[in-house]
Amino acid sequence: MNISPHNHHIEMNLAKKVYFTFLITSFIWCILIILAPVFAGNGGTEENFSRFIYIFFSSVCHQEDGRSFHIAGHILGVCSRCLWVYIGFFIGISLYPLKYKLNNTDSPNLWILFSVSFLMFLDVFLDMTGIFINTFFSRSVTGFLVGFTLPFYLIPGFVKFFYEINSFLRNKMSYKN
Repeated sequence: MNISPHNHHIEMNLAKKVYFTFLITSFIWCILIILAPVFAGNGGTEENFSRFIYIFFSSVCHQEDGRSFHIAGHILGVCSRCLWVYIGFFIGISLYPLKYKLNNTDSPNLWILFSVSFLMFLDVFLDMTGIFINTFFSRSVTGFLVGFTLPFYLIPGFVKFFYEINSFLRNKMSYKN
């Protein structure tokens, strides 16, 4: 199938929008995690903003004090594993264009994702059973590996999804005319 230069331009713009949406959202997400303890205890609007951030992140993380890093005596917005999932995700997104073109729709072999996910599962499982008590290091490493790997699956998937939506809508519009 030949793609016209016009369609290629549209698809490339779509791919850039997908990529930069992931990049900017991930960056803001990581900044909010750090702002929670920075604004905590400052009083006024800053402290209210900090409370809002903690409440927001409580829906995705247990925020357990003993499993979280601290800044100025306050825990970050998420635990150590979640922190490194999100930092790894941001770094993976940032490095994605070094490995693939933004309009790539092919994901790596799923065994890579299964492998790093299994390592995280194993870290959690061994800790829960008492066989091996996980540490900040093991939680951080397994979280980072999963986070770093995810963009290489999500970005091509979303690019392909929006290509399909765009193609469907173009076809629908051409039938109406």
